[in-house]
Amino acid sequence: MRHPILSVCSRGLAASILAPALCATAPASAEIFKCFAKDKTPIYQNFPCQFNSNPEATKLAFAPAAATPAKPKAPPVNVAVPVKPPDPSEPNIGMGQDEVRALLGDPLEIVQDEPSVGVQTWRYVNKSIQFDSNQRILDLQTW
Repeated sequence: MRHPILSVCSRGLAASILAPALCATAPASAEIFKCFAKDKTPIYQNFPCQFNSNPEATKLAFAPAAATPAKPKAPPVNVAVPVKPPDPSEPNIGMGQDEVRALLGDPLEIVQDEPSVGVQTWRYVNKSIQFDSNQRILDLQTW
């Protein structure tokens, strides 16, 4: 068991060390002045503008601005890329097998790519068309 005097002494010692450290810091405050150089660029400094600045430019900076008419806003510009409608003489994604057969005729070769899923590929002279299990075009490749 600790002696009661030691715990009081250790608290007093800690307080005597921390109290002066906390009180030693002075509150920080500063004033910033916005002044203007000879070329009328803004300068921020911690002393009044009459020192190392252009007093004429400072006077101009605080003069009321002349009323200028508001510029009219430009109308919005359409930047969307125009979408070409699909060519009705070419197969498109989503078409059924009957529609493709009506457009291109019978394929040269039919390959069952994934028989368990029902994906098949029809090959033509310059095209390869992949159908999903619902017999709709899933992918087109032309060469």
